[in-house]
Amino acid sequence: MKWVITASMVLMMLCGSVLGATLNLKATWTPPTTNTDGTPITDTLTYNLYETDSGTNVLINSSPITTPGTSSSPYLFTVTVTASKTLIFAVMAVDTVDGNDSALSATASYVYTAPNETPNAPASLVVTMQPASSSSSTSATKGTTK
Repeated sequence: MKWVITASMVLMMLCGSVLGATLNLKATWTPPTTNTDGTPITDTLTYNLYETDSGTNVLINSSPITTPGTSSSPYLFTVTVTASKTLIFAVMAVDTVDGNDSALSATASYVYTAPNETPNAPASLVVTMQPASSSSSTSATKGTTK
């Protein structure tokens, strides 16, 4: 019984990832031009994109984003979802010289609505009597013991 439950759980985990929708999204933002003290930014910046809808910040990019996502060159990324939900994202600038992180940007959201993939009901069902077949008839014999 333990094996059946474990196998069922593994199957559900595998199917959950297979049945999820992969969304191809793009992000754009305006890079900062000044530091928090008002001085111009002279260091090189990289960026981190986070999904923040779960209450924690989950890093989207696997390596630092080296150029800001702009309208002419957006940052392209994918996320996998298994149900309708609102995805919330924020971006952070990272000073590559000093290692200082900015605060998270204002958030942007993307609403994903899962398609309604409920099948239509079958049509044209017909039920008729099956004629008796001599080859499929059976007989029972009552046995006796002495």
